[in-house]
Amino acid sequence: MALLLRKTLFFNQIRALHKKAVKLSTPITFKSGENFKKFDAVRPEVMKSLMSSPKFTEQLPEVGTKIKGLLDYTMHGGKRGRGLSVPFGYQMMEDPKYFIEEKMHTARFLGWCLEILQAKLLSIDDILDASTTRRGLTCWYLRPEVGTSATNDCMLIYLCLIEVLQMNFEKEPYYKDLIKIINDTAMYTGMGQYLDYTSGYSKEKNNFEEFNMDRFNAIAIQKTAYYSFRMPLLVSLLLVKNGKERDLIEHIDICFEFGKLLQFQNDYKDVYWDTATSGKEGTDIQEGKLSWIALTALERCNEAQRSIFKEFYGSKNPEHVKQIKQLYDELQMDKVYDEFERSFYENMKRRIYAMPTEGEIQYFLEILEACRLRDY
Repeated sequence: MALLLRKTLFFNQIRALHKKAVKLSTPITFKSGENFKKFDAVRPEVMKSLMSSPKFTEQLPEVGTKIKGLLDYTMHGGKRGRGLSVPFGYQMMEDPKYFIEEKMHTARFLGWCLEILQAKLLSIDDILDASTTRRGLTCWYLRPEVGTSATNDCMLIYLCLIEVLQMNFEKEPYYKDLIKIINDTAMYTGMGQYLDYTSGYSKEKNNFEEFNMDRFNAIAIQKTAYYSFRMPLLVSLLLVKNGKERDLIEHIDICFEFGKLLQFQNDYKDVYWDTATSGKEGTDIQEGKLSWIALTALERCNEAQRSIFKEFYGSKNPEHVKQIKQLYDELQMDKVYDEFERSFYENMKRRIYAMPTEGEIQYFLEILEACRLRDY
């Protein structure tokens, strides 16, 4: 009887989130300790499924050991925002009368699949950016036993993801859509990485014409928004009854805005956070990155300051990096950023509150708040 009462109360709470929005009820925090615990409990199941593939069981033993070590290392730590968004999306978007706990488990499993994809994307990003640390560890490609073989390892991570999906979801009616979402995401992210990598400024290249906000937005949306926000949302909706039939124009646009926000924050952290705080050593100034900080600083520079920027930005010389940081201090870029983010955050809240149901409002508000707290 007590179990039935708890279930009734649970579904009543979810049902309330799907009515026309008036005001928000008590939030269901998608990154709560309980949700983390349930999500983490599924990871061994995903790894066991992968390791049971004939591609590993019929292989030389060292290959399976290599793959497990690769995934354990590149998936270490992190905030799990992308993965946790999948079960949270299903919980918020599904009509309570169709809600199935078994699908929540499936959503958690799929969330871990997205974490595998992120491990691949971040490993590539580290190579392209010549980063030295990631999530407090030495980047995978810099480990002495790895080196240039990291390029093959990145491909292996992606193929492990495809193997898990095929083994577990090939017979599901949404399998074709699932693979399309994953492949589209990987392709857009790859194109975003290309634009990001080729947009760096240096005095020698003198390519200031590529330093513009349109290019920045294209990079932020493709490199960050597709895999961080659009993909988890679309994957969660595959489990929702009639989820494919929804009008998602505003949903996707908000996902793209979230991607920009994450890129704004990453650009800020690269300059103003130390390695101990961010878990990653900043390299944007040295690499001449087309970043929000650099773009906005240029807009505020006088001619003398602009000359300093053109002379020293994109140089690995520590003294030149110091000159750029001093320029940012003169322009008070930390305060400029704080004001910009505050305004951006408030505008996003207004857009989210205009969405038609409390379930949708709750979903996007929770993710926005996690982004604001640098916890996504």
